[in-house]
Amino acid sequence: MTSSGDKTLDVVGVGSWTNFDHIFVVDHLPEPGDTVQITGAIDSVEQIFFGGCAPNNVAVTAQLGGRSGLVGVAGEDFQTRGYQAYFENLGVDLRGLQIVEGAHCGHSFLYADPDGNSICISHLGIAAQQEKFEPSANVLRQAKVAVINYRFDRYTLKAAELVREAGGTVVVSGATMTGPDSAEAFSYLTDYLICTEHELQQMIGFLGIVGRDALFDRGLRDIVPTRGKRGSQIVTRYAITDIPIAPARHVVDPTGAGDGFTGGVAFGLARSLPLADSCRLGAVVASFVVEARGCQTNLPTYAQVEARYFEAFGVPLAS
Repeated sequence: MTSSGDKTLDVVGVGSWTNFDHIFVVDHLPEPGDTVQITGAIDSVEQIFFGGCAPNNVAVTAQLGGRSGLVGVAGEDFQTRGYQAYFENLGVDLRGLQIVEGAHCGHSFLYADPDGNSICISHLGIAAQQEKFEPSANVLRQAKVAVINYRFDRYTLKAAELVREAGGTVVVSGATMTGPDSAEAFSYLTDYLICTEHELQQMIGFLGIVGRDALFDRGLRDIVPTRGKRGSQIVTRYAITDIPIAPARHVVDPTGAGDGFTGGVAFGLARSLPLADSCRLGAVVASFVVEARGCQTNLPTYAQVEARYFEAFGVPLAS
């Protein structure tokens, strides 16, 4: 087992989904048979943003000055569309990213209405074949904190096992019942669960357990349900703590706020901050994300986070 002090990476993001985002503002979300108008500028129609849950998480850590790595599967266009060069410039460790020759990354098409409600339609590309590959043990063993994202399957389950075996912390982001074959095993490997309130209830129902306490009986430390404009909570066996949002200067696009929040929480945990401070740090990161279109367009530096943290919560960010 590698001790925390010997580990070289603060945060490792794990999991393959999509790597490129197409983001549209529409006049309303469609019902069957609807015609929906894209209300953004015409040049936005062809704009493509870097995205993906795991990449978004590690980009947060890199921008904050931490050491991050990515473990997943991608197509050749990760290189040809400039994502690899962008991450290398950020200092993200890409040894755990497997580029598959002749394959393509997935794309997500995200539509949001004026009230911030959204839908996402995705084509997974090579990520649909993630289970055919093996996650990088060398990179995972160096993670202080690993954030496990969609897809929840044999690949990400193996990654969580490797992190746990090496003494790292496992953060699961999302609803593991979307991978029904691995959901039960994940419930015993998770240190911190970050998901929406709705996802939490779905997960409890899928596992066939009575209430949240059964999750704590399996070794879970804390649950962090996210609640949109109402902020988030820290749920333990004995108490619930409310974490408010950090106000944004203005809201342009909510896409990626959740990944930004999770990335900030993981960074805080890797730096040994208490969970409440880590969640407030995540809230501050999310407040920057929503101020621009795209999940990684407006990620803050550590100095920017410190300033807004004090502004939002009235206390300095613990170092």
